[in-house]
Amino acid sequence: MHIIIGGCGRLGAEIAEQLSAEPDNDVVVLDTEPQAFDRLGTAFNGETLVGDCTDRDVLERAGVQGAGGVMAVTRSDNANLMAVEIATHLYDVPRTIARLFNPEREDVYRKLGVRYVSSTGLIAKLFLNEFREESYPLHVSLPDTDASLVDLEIDTGGHGSTVEEFELDGVLRIAAIRRGARVFIPDRTDRLERDDVVTAAMKPSAHRRLAGLVREPFARERARAR
Repeated sequence: MHIIIGGCGRLGAEIAEQLSAEPDNDVVVLDTEPQAFDRLGTAFNGETLVGDCTDRDVLERAGVQGAGGVMAVTRSDNANLMAVEIATHLYDVPRTIARLFNPEREDVYRKLGVRYVSSTGLIAKLFLNEFREESYPLHVSLPDTDASLVDLEIDTGGHGSTVEEFELDGVLRIAAIRRGARVFIPDRTDRLERDDVVTAAMKPSAHRRLAGLVREPFARERARAR
């Protein structure tokens, strides 16, 4: 896939390195400052181009007309929004995503149909989650819903339950199980074992119903502190 990344800050550089390491990807990184490309490590296997990701001429030189994806991760919300709008509506790029700093603009992005990652909002949720007694380790909070992807550590009460028995209709679904060094996607008849770490989509209403089945949030930290 031909991928254009607008912005070579720390985030853009890390994404560029990882995507360029995949053999089927052809990555071009744009930035208005030539020295920004110094952030790219020796593992980067792509191209760089000095220019503004909102400039159509620059985008065309980067190959936007045949691109499979455009990411705009500059430090400007306006530039990121404009870049993905240009790529989507003028060049029919099938996959676009913008970085969003101001979480107050999330409603605008959603109404425009722009896919985005709100770094400020996500980081705030991760920090707040660490100080809520009822919270489990968080992967991501899903937008427009009260559901989250969390890790649940199976305790004695949950040992031996099948996935189907453990799941709760409408409020909890298991996506993956980590058992020691092994991670797998289970079927509904697989049985859970004590110390399994279950990654699940869960709504807050599931908390009480999990009592005794999974370890209490922060149980290990409290034990260590005693």
